[in-house]
Amino acid sequence: MHEKLKWNAIGFEQKTRTLFNEISKEKSEEPLENTRNHQKLQGYLDELNHLISNIENIKNNVISNLENIFRVKFKTPELIMIAFSRPSIRNIYEDLYKHFKNRKFKPLQKDDYIELAALGEAANVLALIGDSVLDLGVVQILWDSSLSTVEKLAKKRMKMVSNENLAKICNQWKIYDFRLNRLNDPSEKNTKLKTLQHEKATLVEAIYGVIYLEFGFSELIRTIPFIQ
Repeated sequence: MHEKLKWNAIGFEQKTRTLFNEISKEKSEEPLENTRNHQKLQGYLDELNHLISNIENIKNNVISNLENIFRVKFKTPELIMIAFSRPSIRNIYEDLYKHFKNRKFKPLQKDDYIELAALGEAANVLALIGDSVLDLGVVQILWDSSLSTVEKLAKKRMKMVSNENLAKICNQWKIYDFRLNRLNDPSEKNTKLKTLQHEKATLVEAIYGVIYLEFGFSELIRTIPFIQ
C-alpha cells in the first residue's frame, strides 16, 4: 500500500537557496536611496536565511539523530525537512512569487512556488498518515487474542498515541526547535500547553509518516517500541 503513497523530492533546499541568491543580487544592485525596496528585500533575505539555517540544522543534525534512533537510513531526507515545515512558510514563497511574477528573468517556475508554498500542508498530511499507521501499529504490538484484555489494550493504545506521550517523545528527541516556520511567526507566541503538546505530537506523527512511506508497515512496527 505504501508504494502508492509517495512524493518525489522537489529540491526544497536548493530552490530556497536559489531565491536567496537572487534576492541578494537584486539588493546589491538596488540604489541605496531606494530605502523602501532595500527594506523589503532585506525582509525576504531574513526570512530565507532563517529557513536555510534551520534546513542546514535538520540536514546536519536532526536527520542523523533520527537515523540513529530508528536505526534506518532515510532514502529521501527531504521528506524529513517537509515533516518539519509549518503552514506559515506559505506566505514567504507566495510573496516571492508575486515579487518575481512580472520579471523577465524568473529564478523559479510557477509550479515551483506552488510546491514550496504547500510544504506546511504536506507536513500535515505526513502527520495524518503517521497518526493512522501508529494507531494500527500500536494495536498490533499490544494485541492479545483473549477478549478479556480488550479494555486494557484500548487504554494502553490511547496512552501510547496520546498527545501527552508523543509530546514527551518529541522532547526526548529534542527536535521541536528545528521546525521550519516564518521568522517571528506570531502563531508561535503565547502557546498554551495543550496546543504545544499537540504541535509536538503532530511533529512525531509526521516523522512516523515518513517512516511508513520510506520503509513500509513492517519497519514501522519495529519502531513502535520507541514511543512506549
